[in-house]
Amino acid sequence: MKPCPLQKEIQTTSDTIASLRERVKRMERNLNDPSLPEERRREMALELKEISKLLETNEEQLKKMHKENSKSFAVAACLFFICFLVYGLYVLVNGV
Repeated sequence: MKPCPLQKEIQTTSDTIASLRERVKRMERNLNDPSLPEERRREMALELKEISKLLETNEEQLKKMHKENSKSFAVAACLFFICFLVYGLYVLVNGV
């Protein structure tokens, strides 16, 4: 069974966030290297800042997708309850 598109997007975004976090960790380790030239250090610091912004954006997007996914589940649960209620009333009225 294939996952629905929203679940696929959630998984893709989660994977992206994990890879960005790993990249941030590596860059922070490299920035702590005393033999790193100053110019390269500045470039890496700027890149680290950009990656952090991207990471923050992806985390916000993931929160929104999780919220949307829970809404979809709530709708499905309500439909299930309504169907069960209608069936129960049908059995009650018709005495089946």
